[in-house]
Amino acid sequence: MGRLKGSSAALWREAFDSAFDEGHFEDAARIFDDRASRSEPIETVLRAAHAHMHADPAQVLRLLLTLRVPATKPAALVERDALLAEAFARTRDFESADARLEAALASARAVGDPDLVGIVGYRRVRRYLQAEDVPAARHAMELSRQAVSPVGRLYSLYAETLILPYEERVREQAERLIELLRMLDPNESSFVDVRAWATHALSVLTRELYIPNALPEVQRQLGGLAWPKDFAPNRFQALKAFGWAKALQGDYFNAFRHLKAASELKDVSAAWHVVAACDRAYLARCFGEHRWSRVELDEAEQLASQVDWHATLSEERIGLLLLAELFSGIDTAGSAMYLARYRELGEIKSPLHYRRDARLQAFAQFSTGIVEIALGNKRRGLAELRAARKVFERFGYDFRTARCLAAEYEATRNRDLLPSLEEKLRNYEHSWLAASIRRFGRSSALSLPPMRKRVLDEVCQGKSTAEISRTLGRSKFTISNHIKELFKTFEVKSRSALVAESVRRKI
Repeated sequence: MGRLKGSSAALWREAFDSAFDEGHFEDAARIFDDRASRSEPIETVLRAAHAHMHADPAQVLRLLLTLRVPATKPAALVERDALLAEAFARTRDFESADARLEAALASARAVGDPDLVGIVGYRRVRRYLQAEDVPAARHAMELSRQAVSPVGRLYSLYAETLILPYEERVREQAERLIELLRMLDPNESSFVDVRAWATHALSVLTRELYIPNALPEVQRQLGGLAWPKDFAPNRFQALKAFGWAKALQGDYFNAFRHLKAASELKDVSAAWHVVAACDRAYLARCFGEHRWSRVELDEAEQLASQVDWHATLSEERIGLLLLAELFSGIDTAGSAMYLARYRELGEIKSPLHYRRDARLQAFAQFSTGIVEIALGNKRRGLAELRAARKVFERFGYDFRTARCLAAEYEATRNRDLLPSLEEKLRNYEHSWLAASIRRFGRSSALSLPPMRKRVLDEVCQGKSTAEISRTLGRSKFTISNHIKELFKTFEVKSRSALVAESVRRKI
């Protein structure tokens, strides 16, 4: 009987260790909770605490507050107190967190181990960011940098990537993220939590900043060992952002491929699937595929009807804003309804950061501005667009700034905006927006020959080539040539896109 119990314990511990080593922290935590006894080895309990930290810091406190670690195991002593400090910080008990950090630092210094000191510094950074005390977090970097081993340096670099966005030094953050990811082998399961977060964060920045050397690193990490389901939301965001980064360079094939891959992930919420469908609809619309865009938008609307938006995590609510924006040009009543539902739920927050992020508010202001203008509230809409542009300019988000300028130009036809708009697009000349700007530049001077204008009017009425030929008394060959020239003039590839563009430009 004793052998049987011992064998059973060995089996569950093996399953626990395997799940933990592969980054399946949710599974590891469940295995431990179901099978562990009160006399588990210290190392096993510490691993369980790590596994629980991702979702349940209160359970970390329950596990570690009663865990006795002898002074002969200083590394375990430091790890216990450092983990307790982060768990206390996550539950907003900063006084207890500080007491544990001081105890951990004293233990680390007592044995003279710079790597243990560095780990305490890393945990201290996280504690201060939980309290939104950025100067104190920056000061804690001095401890983190004392680490000398590769693992210690990895966590020190990781800590700095957490601080930099709060200081609005996002380009430096991207550089540190590239450096961090180059230290990680995408075909190994170790440090999967760091890898998932860093890839997610860098992908978002490649979408927002022109950083050509970041794209290969993101692709390398996405092409490696699959991330566990615990990090499916990070993979979703990374694929989505990387797809848009490709689109901004004119690579629409890979843009759709990555957006499709994001939408096929199973372990993300229904609200994120709404966002994925909206992204596909938006991208299809960007290069004139309006029928395809409508199919994707219908799917997004159907998915949205099944979501309990009050139960969503705050950043998922961006789906309601995207729906409002996408409907603004085709159904203002639907657009107003989605905007009202978004406003009921309050502001969005990002899982990448601990506090309110000005960029997220700017994203919301941009979508709101588009919708308000469509609803006839031009002054209010322009105010939202200009507020969003101010934030994007501060962060160096050129393409987002350009989108604000383009929307303002379409609402005002103020040609003084065009030079700034073209300058912001200097690194995005292959994007759909750059193509639109080239049309803006000559739209006011556009004058179609009389016959071509008549052909355009007939196309806008939905008539076929044969019907236009009979109406205008010209051969089908001549009408076809006029339509081809109209496609070239308006830079579109289909009749539906031609109609939409002529309506947009009021021709």
